[in-house]
Amino acid sequence: MRVLLAGTPHFAKVAFETLLAESSLGLEIIALLTQPDRIFGRKKELKAPETKDFLLSRFPNLPVFQPECIDSDTIESLKALKPDMIIVVAFGQILPQAFLDIAPCVNLHASILPHLRGASPIQEMILKQPRFFGVSVMQMELGLDCGAVLGVGYVQNGGENIQDLSQILAKKGAQVLLGVLKRKEILTPLPQNHADSSYCTKITRQDGLTTLHNAQEVYYKYLAYYGWPSVFLESGLKLTRIVGFTPQGEHKAGEILQILPQSALIGCEQGYLEVADVQPPNKKEMPITAYLLGARLCEGKCL
Repeated sequence: MRVLLAGTPHFAKVAFETLLAESSLGLEIIALLTQPDRIFGRKKELKAPETKDFLLSRFPNLPVFQPECIDSDTIESLKALKPDMIIVVAFGQILPQAFLDIAPCVNLHASILPHLRGASPIQEMILKQPRFFGVSVMQMELGLDCGAVLGVGYVQNGGENIQDLSQILAKKGAQVLLGVLKRKEILTPLPQNHADSSYCTKITRQDGLTTLHNAQEVYYKYLAYYGWPSVFLESGLKLTRIVGFTPQGEHKAGEILQILPQSALIGCEQGYLEVADVQPPNKKEMPITAYLLGARLCEGKCL
């Protein structure tokens, strides 16, 4: 089966890697569609999508398409490859009907549809803290994650941050996708109940801005935005490693309740956080104990 892969971030790379490890399907990967290389980091270096680096390491001569938008020239080039199927995982754009008409398209989405359609379902799941997280494989149609569902998978909530949960869900999603591909001739697609749908938007840096009102909410926000955009205070101080939280108790927001050997207890209006590492604006990450010492902040003071 001639397969065109479409995907961009680490989540897609892990799913594709798991998929390619299953030799029994006899997949022939004919091309990759992904986002353009982007400027990244303080050094302003050009960085390729993880899917591109991974697939070119496996298939050095694989055609890679990186258009800013899916225009008619891109569609004609992809159509000329004559794919039997297109597998889409976190590509990063809404695909036009002309693209969907090239070949049957299936999409791996990181939520139990119709819940959390859109760009940031894993972060939203972490913020909501359900008992189980999940993934869906669906037929693609024009619109936002609205196609009929072909398979779902669940994993138990183990308190993971966004990086760890993405890895887990990508592998689970690839397993569901494998099952769908093996049984595609006998599966009956299940239309989504659009009345039950919910949506999530793209994460921006401003989403990481945090007030120390509720310790539990701050901790789950820390898990959801771990790595980027991180959680940070109005002063710009990032809380880069939070060990845990206690939901009980009322304190001044930001009050230093206790300085421990390798962490500090920071009060919230409801509950408190145990913070291990922080990053001041324009400085490197450091232990909070070193930060408090340098800033001459002692117990009873506020961050």
